[in-house]
Amino acid sequence: MRTVAEAFTEFSSRLEITETESDSASRRQRNLRKQVKDGGVDVVDDFLIGAYARHTKTKPLRDVDILVVLDDRAYLDKRPRKVLDAVKAILDPLYGADRVCIDRFAVRVDFGVSVVNDVSSEVISFDVVPAFTEGDHYLIPDDHSGEWIKTDPTVHADKATAANKALDEHWKPLVKMIKKWNDHAGGPVEPSFLIEVMALDLLCPPWTGQTPYLLREFFASAAERIDDGWPDPAELGPYVSDILDGAPAKMTTAKAALRAAEASCTEAMRLDRAKRTSDALAAWRALFGPLFPSS
Repeated sequence: MRTVAEAFTEFSSRLEITETESDSASRRQRNLRKQVKDGGVDVVDDFLIGAYARHTKTKPLRDVDILVVLDDRAYLDKRPRKVLDAVKAILDPLYGADRVCIDRFAVRVDFGVSVVNDVSSEVISFDVVPAFTEGDHYLIPDDHSGEWIKTDPTVHADKATAANKALDEHWKPLVKMIKKWNDHAGGPVEPSFLIEVMALDLLCPPWTGQTPYLLREFFASAAERIDDGWPDPAELGPYVSDILDGAPAKMTTAKAALRAAEASCTEAMRLDRAKRTSDALAAWRALFGPLFPSS
C-alpha cells in the first residue's frame, strides 16, 4: 500500500493536463474563433486565459476561458449584454440553445462530454469572453453589474508564476488540489478564482514538504479571512470575492465548508500518525474525490 505522501504525489500527477486534453482545448479554441468570425463578428485576436492558461485548472476540464478580442467598438456604447447576446446567437445554432448560456462575463458552450470519476479526455465546456483592447489591458462585459470592466490576464498569470516559483513549484499543485476539493464539495467558494487570490496570501514560502499541513493551514486561514474582501490582483476589475460579499448566506456556507475541510484534514492526519494508512487514504479521498488514490 502506498503511503499518504506517495498518494499526494500521485494525486498531483493526476491533476496535470494531459497531451490529449491539451489537444482538445486547442482544437476547441480554433473552432470557436472560426465560428465567431464566420458569424459576422470581426475577431482581432483570441487566446486562452483563466486557470487553464495559468496552469491552475483542476479536472475535469470545464469552463476553459478563451478571450476573443473583437474589432467592432460600437458595442462599447451599448449595454454589455448586447455583445453577449450577439455571441450567443452565433453559437446557438451550432451547439443547440440548451448548451449555450450567458454566464456573467462570458458565453458558455457545453460540448456534451461525459465524465466518469472526475475524468474526461475532452474539454467539457468553454467560456467565450468577448473583449476589446484599452491601452495595456482589456474591457470585458459584466452582465452582473451591467458595466464594462477592466481586466489584465497577464498580471494574474505573472502573480501565479511568481507565487509558484517562491514555493519551489508547489503553489500551483496545491491550488489545484484545493480547487478539486471545492469542486467535489459542490463549489461553496465562488468563483474558484477566489481560491487562487486567497492562496497568493495564504500559501507562503518556504516550502516545507508537508502537503497535508499546508492544506490544513490554508483551509483554517481561509475560513477566518474569506470575508475580508479580496480585490482583483491586477487592481482593475471588481472584487473577486464580490459574489460571496454580497450574499451573506453563501458566505456562511463557504466558511462552514472551509472549516469542515480543516477538520477533515486534521482527522486524516491523525489517522496517518496512528499508522492507519488505509483509513487515512480513505479520509483524504472523501475530501478530494475519486482522483485521490484509494490504496
